[in-house]
Amino acid sequence: MNSGTLLGDPCTFMMIGRAHSPNFRDCKLIQSLTVALCIVLCTGLAAAQQSIEELPSAPEPQLEAETSGPVGFKFSNRENSVPLRQCPYDETGAPECRVHWHQLVISTSLFIAFLNAGNLYTGYWYRWETTHGKWFDRWINSAADWQWNRWSDSNPVLDDYVGHPMMGAITNYLWIQNDPKSMTVVQSNTWPYWRRMLRATAFSTAVHFEWKFGPFGEAGIGHNGDHLQFQSSGPTYGTGDVELVTTPVVGGLWTMTEDALDEHVITGLEEKSRNPIALLGYQFLNPARATANILRFRPPWYRDTRTVKADSFWSDPPGQSVTDSTAEAEAAAPRVQRAAAPHVLPVWPYPGGVHEFGAWWGLSLISGHVWGYAKDVKYMPIDVRYSYLFSLHRRWAVRYSPEVTALAMLDEPLPVSDQTDRFHQRKRTYGSGISPVGFQADFLPSHRVQPFVSTNGGAIYFYNRVLSPEGSRFMYTIDFGCGINIFRKARQAVTIGYRYQHLSNANISLHNPGTDANTFYVGVSRFRTKGFR
Repeated sequence: MNSGTLLGDPCTFMMIGRAHSPNFRDCKLIQSLTVALCIVLCTGLAAAQQSIEELPSAPEPQLEAETSGPVGFKFSNRENSVPLRQCPYDETGAPECRVHWHQLVISTSLFIAFLNAGNLYTGYWYRWETTHGKWFDRWINSAADWQWNRWSDSNPVLDDYVGHPMMGAITNYLWIQNDPKSMTVVQSNTWPYWRRMLRATAFSTAVHFEWKFGPFGEAGIGHNGDHLQFQSSGPTYGTGDVELVTTPVVGGLWTMTEDALDEHVITGLEEKSRNPIALLGYQFLNPARATANILRFRPPWYRDTRTVKADSFWSDPPGQSVTDSTAEAEAAAPRVQRAAAPHVLPVWPYPGGVHEFGAWWGLSLISGHVWGYAKDVKYMPIDVRYSYLFSLHRRWAVRYSPEVTALAMLDEPLPVSDQTDRFHQRKRTYGSGISPVGFQADFLPSHRVQPFVSTNGGAIYFYNRVLSPEGSRFMYTIDFGCGINIFRKARQAVTIGYRYQHLSNANISLHNPGTDANTFYVGVSRFRTKGFR
């Protein structure tokens, strides 16, 4: 008799205890009760084992790996789920085939905000009309006074017949990339494709009517239509039917043209080169789709119908999983799938990495006066940055972080005698520069949220003299700042920060007022470490 039998059979265990324990031999009553209890247990165990053997085996639960969020598993009934590629043909109203309204609203709102920001930034009178008068009354009047009996809106030809059709194509793709019944449909003479175009065109028409008549469009911001505008072609109200037609109609033709180029040209180019610069260059054949991808925080070359990954140091390392919406497309499109890596690289133990490549946009609306004394100066830089981790400790790390100022805008007041001349109250001057001296100290390098302090020094060259008629085009810059890096993913971070920036020509010209900028900025970064993922 083995040990498994001894432990698994209570009758044997009880009989052994009865044979070897003196208490059982001396007490007749206890012996009788023990025997009876043994018989009952043996009988019950045998019956239970027989009952279990007669029952059918329960099916094992099917586990499906989650494709978003932390790594884990969830129970799934595969018989009722509809694959993404089957959604265009689904007639059951499956939840996974319904429109992603949440993401659609976010992407569309970002696009409308971008259009409004462009109008407000480039047009002085656009800003002036928005901030003067009773806003609600002017919005209603702007929508009500639309000139329906006029075709031309007096805008340039490129605006009416290129810009607005492209806007229509962008909103078409905003719909397509959030509609499972349209996401994986390629160009063909089939009902799913034409239904895709009809649904996208209806959405684009609705968005553009809001842009023209809604509170978040040109009627509510800029009050286009309730006042005369003076252009080179003469006075105009700036309204006409041309944009209401070209945006959805020509925009639909634009979308189908991009679909054809993507299917027959770009797909073939992707097989020849997966370099990120090459992939970006291909998107000039699909500018509307590329813009829509950016609005959903994807690379411009992203596709829902196939997996497209860049082959570069900054791309996803070998062995890393594909993005969610292309997981099914990977098997269906092997010609654009990257070759599997021979081995999986080890994981870098902290958020971030040794090399960082990022960009940030900042805005200063209030001047400081610690060093400079020029007043009422507004400053807007757009910078590209690289950083290298050269010292890593448990609670802090130090990075060398040079930057290139791709574009700097300086808005300053002008001394004018006629205060009613609103066209010459201020001037804007643009420039570019470099900050070769830069250091950043990160704290809590093992956390997803990492505070930091930074400093940078360099120079910016403006295309005109700034801060004074006797000033200089060349301005030295130095800044001190702080902020936080928020790691959305292990190798991707969003930065929110503040910099106190000083601009001065260091007395190389006749006059050097200098100015200080209180710059608040946001940025994005990508990290990589050679030999790790």
